[in-house]
Amino acid sequence: MPTIRDVAQRAGVSPTTVSYVLNDTRHVSPATEARIRIAIKELDFKPNYIARSLRAKCTLTVGMIVSDITNPFYADIVRGAQDVLSTRHYSLILCNTDEAPVRELETLTLLRQKKVDGLIAVVTGANVDAFSEASDAGLPIVLVDRRLPGDHLCTVLADDEHGAYQATQHLLQLGHRRIGVILGRVGISTSEHRRKGYEAALREAGVAIDPALLQTGHSTVAGGAAAAKALLDLTPPPTAIFATNNLMTVGLFVTIKERHLRCPEDVAVVGFDDMVWLSVFSPALTTVAQPSYELGKKAAELLWNRMDEKKAGNPCLVILPAKLVIRESCGQAIAAVTH
Repeated sequence: MPTIRDVAQRAGVSPTTVSYVLNDTRHVSPATEARIRIAIKELDFKPNYIARSLRAKCTLTVGMIVSDITNPFYADIVRGAQDVLSTRHYSLILCNTDEAPVRELETLTLLRQKKVDGLIAVVTGANVDAFSEASDAGLPIVLVDRRLPGDHLCTVLADDEHGAYQATQHLLQLGHRRIGVILGRVGISTSEHRRKGYEAALREAGVAIDPALLQTGHSTVAGGAAAAKALLDLTPPPTAIFATNNLMTVGLFVTIKERHLRCPEDVAVVGFDDMVWLSVFSPALTTVAQPSYELGKKAAELLWNRMDEKKAGNPCLVILPAKLVIRESCGQAIAAVTH
């Protein structure tokens, strides 16, 4: 197989100059870079990343832990991270915990044994000490979507609290006063922040917070369906329901269909997370859109800096905006027609 020396000889430059082009580590004149690119193509040169990692004393791999790979929201985050890392010739080792703390701990241990150069994680919230210990031992870590207490690790989040505030405020503006909410798993930061946003909007409008209207859907379709049943069994039932993740929103619609209710005429719905297919729901779903791809992209960029000792810096918190996308399920379209 052709080597860097072969490329250098063909292009009439030094092997070091070829390395600068391959690794994008130093400016090379456009004419010189063009000769090197032509030589690479003519020789069908493929960089030996194993040899490169041995010389650099790294594995050129990044671990990524997600809580539920079947959730399209996390698939977008993974895509964003991978797009950044692949341009830097890093491979991603993707691991799924199914929201199980024991499995998360096992995965963290395995990735450390594999000597990954860095880690991006959507945490369950149960293994605070293990992640702190791994970071203290020198493993660069960036959390995404969820945070751990203490803010000892770099974290990238969407503005969950404000997103939930926007969703609840919009339902209040449409005249709803009895608004149910389906919250995610207990113990994770997103559930807590979205609950705070919901309650803040109610307090601002002078609406009393009814604990019966707060149900937990455990961030799953089945959990969302069960929580929706509990809400709709109340007397009187809520006139609107806010489901705080996409899977629980699906569960909510399952229950609405089973009970032969109409949305939004019988119950208005607002979700959280915006996927391509939600716009073709019938009715089209009003939801809080998170910048899922950007979350993964920003997490990977921060991790890249943390893996570079010269750019590492102190732990940081990055919060990206969430935006309410108004469609039909909240009753907005119907209200506009009737008024």
